[in-house]
Amino acid sequence: QGAQGQASIIARVSFIAVSLLTRPQKMASDSTAKAAVVGLAGAAAGAAVALALGGRKGCAKVEKPEKVELDPRIAAALEAARKEVGEGKWGPDDGATAAAWVAYQMSDNAFIFPITPSTLLSEMCDTWSAGGVQNAFEQVTKITQLQSEAGAAGSMHGALAVGGLSTTFTASQGLLLMIPNMYKIAGELIPCVMHIAARAVAGQALSIFGDQNDIQAVRSTGFAILFGSTVQEALDFALVSHIATLRSRVPFVHTFDGFRTSHEIQKIQAFPKEVFSKVVDLLAPEIDAHRARGLNPNHPHARGTAQCDDIYFQAVEAANKYYLEVPRHVEEAFLWVEKLCGRKYGLFEYAGAKNAKYLIVIMGSGSGVVEEYLEKLGDKASDIGMVKVRLYRPWSEKHFLAALPPLSGIKAVAVCNKMKDPASHGEPLFLDVCATLQRVRCDATIINGRYGLSSKDFTPGMVEAIYKNLKSSKPQHPFTVGLEDDVTHLSLPYGNLNTVAPGTKQCIFWGFGSDGTVGANKNTIKIIAQNTPLYAQGYFKYDALKSGGVTISHLRFGPAPIKGSYLIDSGCDYLAIHKKEYIASFFADLLIGPLADGGTLVLNCPWSDADLENELPAPFRKIVGQKKLKVHAIDASAVAKRTGMGKLINNIMTAVFFELSGVLPTEQALALLKDAVKKTYKNKGDAIVNQNIKAVEAAIEALRVVQYPADAWASIECDMESFYAKKRSQEPGQYVTEVLDKVQTMRGHELKVSQMEADGCVPLSQTHYAKRGVAECIPVVDMDKCIQCNVCSAICPHAVIRPFLLSAAELLKAPKTWDSRKATGGNAYAGLHYRIQASPQDCTGCEVCTNACPVGALSMESRLKTIADGHESNWDYAMTVPNRGKRFDANTLKGSQFQDPLLEFSGACEGCGETPYAKLVTQMFGKRLIVANATGCSSIWGGTAGWVPYAKDKATGKGTAWGNSLFEDNAEYGLGQFMAVKQRRKLLRDRVEAALARAGASMSSDLKSRLEEWLEFGEDGVISERLSDELGPLLDVEAKKAKEINEVHRLKDMFTKPSMWMFGGDGWANDIGFGGIDHAIASGNPVKICVLDTEVYSNTGGQSSKATPMGAVAKFAQAGRDQKKKDLGAMAMAYQHVYVASVAIGANYKQTVEAFAEAERYNGPALLICYAPCIEHRFFKTGLSAMSLDMRDAVECGYWPLYRFNPALTKEGKNPFLLDSKKVTGDVMKFLSRQNRYAQLVRSSPAVAEKLQGQLSIHLKERHAALRAKAAEEMLAKDVSSLKDGLAKAKSTCEPIVIAFGSDTGVTEQVAKKFAGLCADRGVTVRRVCDLDELSELEELKATCQDALCVVMCSTCGHGDFPQNSGLFWSSLSAASVPPKELEGLRFCSFAMGDRSYHDSFCEAAHMIEKRMLDLGAKSILEMGIGDDRDEDKWETGFSAWLPKFWAAIKAPEPEDDGRPRAALFELQYHEGTYQTPKQIIPPGTQLLTITENKRMTPSEYERDIRHFSLSTEGMDFPFDLGDAVAIYPENLPEDVDEALKFLELDGDRVLSVRCTSSNVSERHRRAFDQRVTARQILTTMLDLFGRPPKSFCSDLARFASPADAKALLRLCSPQGAEEWTALVDSCPTFFDLMKKFPSAKLPLEQLLSTVPLLKPRIYSIASDAHYAPGKVDFTVVINQWKAKATDQLKTGTCTKFIQRAAVGKKIPCSVVCGTFQFPAEDTTPMVM
Repeated sequence: QGAQGQASIIARVSFIAVSLLTRPQKMASDSTAKAAVVGLAGAAAGAAVALALGGRKGCAKVEKPEKVELDPRIAAALEAARKEVGEGKWGPDDGATAAAWVAYQMSDNAFIFPITPSTLLSEMCDTWSAGGVQNAFEQVTKITQLQSEAGAAGSMHGALAVGGLSTTFTASQGLLLMIPNMYKIAGELIPCVMHIAARAVAGQALSIFGDQNDIQAVRSTGFAILFGSTVQEALDFALVSHIATLRSRVPFVHTFDGFRTSHEIQKIQAFPKEVFSKVVDLLAPEIDAHRARGLNPNHPHARGTAQCDDIYFQAVEAANKYYLEVPRHVEEAFLWVEKLCGRKYGLFEYAGAKNAKYLIVIMGSGSGVVEEYLEKLGDKASDIGMVKVRLYRPWSEKHFLAALPPLSGIKAVAVCNKMKDPASHGEPLFLDVCATLQRVRCDATIINGRYGLSSKDFTPGMVEAIYKNLKSSKPQHPFTVGLEDDVTHLSLPYGNLNTVAPGTKQCIFWGFGSDGTVGANKNTIKIIAQNTPLYAQGYFKYDALKSGGVTISHLRFGPAPIKGSYLIDSGCDYLAIHKKEYIASFFADLLIGPLADGGTLVLNCPWSDADLENELPAPFRKIVGQKKLKVHAIDASAVAKRTGMGKLINNIMTAVFFELSGVLPTEQALALLKDAVKKTYKNKGDAIVNQNIKAVEAAIEALRVVQYPADAWASIECDMESFYAKKRSQEPGQYVTEVLDKVQTMRGHELKVSQMEADGCVPLSQTHYAKRGVAECIPVVDMDKCIQCNVCSAICPHAVIRPFLLSAAELLKAPKTWDSRKATGGNAYAGLHYRIQASPQDCTGCEVCTNACPVGALSMESRLKTIADGHESNWDYAMTVPNRGKRFDANTLKGSQFQDPLLEFSGACEGCGETPYAKLVTQMFGKRLIVANATGCSSIWGGTAGWVPYAKDKATGKGTAWGNSLFEDNAEYGLGQFMAVKQRRKLLRDRVEAALARAGASMSSDLKSRLEEWLEFGEDGVISERLSDELGPLLDVEAKKAKEINEVHRLKDMFTKPSMWMFGGDGWANDIGFGGIDHAIASGNPVKICVLDTEVYSNTGGQSSKATPMGAVAKFAQAGRDQKKKDLGAMAMAYQHVYVASVAIGANYKQTVEAFAEAERYNGPALLICYAPCIEHRFFKTGLSAMSLDMRDAVECGYWPLYRFNPALTKEGKNPFLLDSKKVTGDVMKFLSRQNRYAQLVRSSPAVAEKLQGQLSIHLKERHAALRAKAAEEMLAKDVSSLKDGLAKAKSTCEPIVIAFGSDTGVTEQVAKKFAGLCADRGVTVRRVCDLDELSELEELKATCQDALCVVMCSTCGHGDFPQNSGLFWSSLSAASVPPKELEGLRFCSFAMGDRSYHDSFCEAAHMIEKRMLDLGAKSILEMGIGDDRDEDKWETGFSAWLPKFWAAIKAPEPEDDGRPRAALFELQYHEGTYQTPKQIIPPGTQLLTITENKRMTPSEYERDIRHFSLSTEGMDFPFDLGDAVAIYPENLPEDVDEALKFLELDGDRVLSVRCTSSNVSERHRRAFDQRVTARQILTTMLDLFGRPPKSFCSDLARFASPADAKALLRLCSPQGAEEWTALVDSCPTFFDLMKKFPSAKLPLEQLLSTVPLLKPRIYSIASDAHYAPGKVDFTVVINQWKAKATDQLKTGTCTKFIQRAAVGKKIPCSVVCGTFQFPAEDTTPMVM
């Protein structure tokens, strides 16, 4: 119409668009919502254009879909089938099982992988397949487990491509992994059905619960999407999908809400099995056509080609006709179902008023809640309605519009979405509705809402809130419901409504995970559904914890179909609390608030009516009284114990339910319950069945009615919030009280949006505040029996039992119930008192510690009794005591357990076998630990919000940085973390170097020297952490001095080198994540991987993985796994550069700790495979209480090998493979029989079990033999020959020796290997070095020691116990059946190691071995050597004294000596141009104490200088007891050091680094050189240069002397020079004096370090008491002076010379030494010290 016409149209368009957007009575209020009314403002304008150009007003005419009718032939056949086989039986089923049954019947193959909540579909199909159930094609459907969802989709695609009928089941991330194949399958128009239990997709956090995010993520793949909303629809629509896909060629996603439908049990009508045969017969043409399109060489074609730009677009559009026909095919399939059973369905289904004005559009289980609400309102719902969406893709506008009431009358529509699209202006369903209504010019207000994400409950009260919002003048758009949004204010307020149909009985059962409540309630539903006309519904809610968590069963029974899928929040008729501890833990209104007035309340408790007045909280009693509840009580726990049921009370409480509910006559109900018990437990054997039946019968007798004063209880005045506020000794932060407390008491739904972190990050230490108090009994220690081994702490799954060390001062403040003993184990424990204490409120009562205790020092006692006895006070006090872990080596078992566990009180199952390993890692490396955790059990107990058990170190605030990505990509996720940290630390290094180069002059000397040190030592985790602590404050002060310094300051959190670990289960490691692990370790990067191997997919319910052993029954392997377990360790070892270890902590604590320490230290990738017994192993009788013993038994019978493969040993010429479980002594078949996963197969298929378990036994024997052979490769090289080349073949005049050691902590093993090296120096042949258990067969002992001397080196554990690797040896040796002279002819000697503080059992193990060997005829050649941990140099003192006697006894030659300098044990590196800020070298185990007084007490003329010497302990942790002593580490005097530096021609202040090149250097040396030092520091604080030299020093000095001096020196140490040496000694020369006497012999500094001994501490008795004189330690010191015999020159002892001149204010290293005084019992008894 030209420009004028266009202008007119534009004006009209603008006017209409603006008026639409500003019409308040029909549009949402805010500008965003106004735009969203029609999708977009442009869409509104488009509607206006259409109206203007069309010249019409009002809604457009709606095109009705064509009516679909069945082919008469098919209709007749279906009707005939209905008459022939019937419509099917009614019975209880869950949505997953219902859908799985159809999928099984209609498929040739199913390709599966476990993922919650779809796993149940796979499990059921596997069960049917294992049972030989035939499908509709008269075949057994083949079930194939893949390594991942992506693998399952690929295999399904492959099966479909060759004409197979295949399916799969998945959800969430699993579905997303299938997307690439979904595009392919849809693009190739291959019919198939994927059955999906819709679930939340992990974003800011993982959630296993249901919503529709995953389904929306695949809507563009080309798959049709059919959504069921009930259990019945899950069944029916599964069949509809299979029919429609074959007829349309379009693949289908058949889906329903995860958990809310998949796991909800409903009474439904199932299809008779014969129906499926009829259906596939009718689908024969479509099936044949599909098979004909398959890849087949008889009619070949190419599929999956590449297309270019010229034709791709056309090919895509060619598929349109198929998709346009999908709605018709689905409608036809609905008609098939209608003909078969009478149920009618539509693509969209309307419910409500005929002329409704306000509509809800909803998809999934929420539609049933809306429908129930509408039915409850009845005639009152005159203007409201709802539309259920069933066929979501392809979206059919015609069918959607046809389902609506008259468009002209619709005022507002709320589109409810169970998902969120955060980046869009509306969720997809909302946009679909907007676009559809816009096209017909419907001007209704359309608003967008979200509900039910992650299975958040959607209730009738929320439905009412949505309708109220629709009817308001300004509807909230978008809106949320089910939460309180105080940030964006989108949420709608709502209340509770009871809308269930009349006559419906509602029941709630509060249970405890693993107590059997859920299983019993499922039986209840089946009994009622199968034996009454009542409809039934069951849904089970769980908390975040594993088997020990809360379970809440919601059951409904009624005469009408139960439509609403939501939790019971009101009108409850029957409520049972199965665990009495809940009554005090959870708010009363949460527990019993849903009960209707006069409802029935059942308590499982031991309390009498009188007790209830005190035991029931006031708010609880008030509600009981107000509602006038019928209260019954039963001590079900006592009944269970009495009838042999242990902790299982499930069937006892079920019997009570039938007695009180009246749903069925009691006699009939109990008879049916007993039948159900037989069916449920038949696979567990007759004994289990009979015990359960006995428990059922006993239940009714134990039930009683509670009489209570209702009016008095109702009138109780109490405040719920204040009453249930947790009582704490210290008030925690706001986050704890306002967030954690609510989450941990199941009130997380009360939290507001503002209280949550949008990115999902949460603080640590959350479980610290939980205090669940769920254990009936907890462990209590008998300190008289305790041997202080710390085993109980190490094995505890929940870190609830720990060792504590207290000073005497702290003991005085301890509760009176605190019973401790003086700590034993060496001088590191001096002044400390030891106790093992459990936390009553955190313990789960698993009993693992009591079973693991080697001496039976722990017993289980009632938790309530222990609280009354003071154990809670003990624990609270222990939490205030400073941790003393830094005193001990965290890389030892005992030392690790003195470190605070930074993983505590997790939600893992009681007795969990995974958590001890993760806890140990936090104790060893926790303050610098980063964990990448694969999804699985370890991510659920380790990372559930509100229950995060990883903790911060109390002193430093450091802790484990924990992250979870997905299941499949954890190795890649961890590798990415490692690479990023590596790159960031490289950037820091670059910035440090730049700062030193450009801004060094402006730095303080402290900062500069520390930065230089960091450049050198920064790749050492421990040293870098220390330097980080020192650098942080310095950088904070100096950051503004220069830009370069500030750049370093910005990166200061990267100074510490983190310990980076990946955690995950065997499913991740062997299956879905194996490719990532393989790539990570192949990369060579030093990634550390910890595989927690439970041998099944534990988190999803115990499905088989490639780690499942042969013969085990697991889900997905119901007929017993017929393949050997994947040898992950062997695969990793094949790379040769990967550290690999197989460990079982309960079998060998030492080996486990060593493996983790070696792995972390190894500069390369490391893989640790950890045996973790699991609840899914289904142990008989013991459950997981004997978890540690199961580990032990698994190792002893060869089921689980212990080994370490350390490539670093290869560089030392050693065999890298160490087999730590060398002997197989147990019975593997006996071991298998204790686990139901093996025993079940014996009962169900004895022949199969015998075959598979027999093959497993053979395999285990062959594997052990192979491992022994691998370990024996160059066996001598492993332990001896690599110490010195050719050691095994060394020629010697003395007999060869065999060294056999018994070691628990590894120290004795180190001594044995050092001893082997010393033998090599003297040319003594060492035939073998091994642990004693390797010689446990006496014939082997005699054969090995034939013509050889046996050297036994053995430590003693605790009070006379044998080390772990010598128990078998002692059992054989001490057996009564051994003949008296069995060892006659065997020559031996012994070296014992122990701690004399164990005065009643000092070195007892070695003494017992020696005595028994002598009794059996062996001959000892030498008195036993003793290495005492309390000696000055610990074991070395006794070892050094014993060695010369040993050499003399065997007549060993002196070491070969060519006179040349020996290789130094150290390498030096000097640093030019650097400045070293003096930093005192502190010996390990010491503290710097300040001199506060150094006063001579004797007159100056008195011949002896006696001093009062006092050191301050203020601010130091320096406990000591009366009778203890202090070791003072002296320094050489400055003038002496200056003289020595000048003589040695050393620049005393030149900065250098020292590297230890040998393992034969002391820990003191190693620790001293963890920093840069100077020669002055070395000579001042380390070398005893001015001490007395031994004669052997002359020969050492001669190696560096001139020929003349060398000759003189060698004469001094020869027999011919004895008189000259004596004369020299009479002058009291020092090392330095000898060097000056022979000035040509100037040892280089590295040789001085290798030759001159360290300055030894001098020990002084303490002359004060910390109680009476706190904050200091006093001494009376006599200055040690004497005159040299030869010169009459006055000499002064090194230490007393130092003390004599030490100035007040000087800091000196000191440590406490245990006293040996035995004090009388009464402190008033006089004694002389």
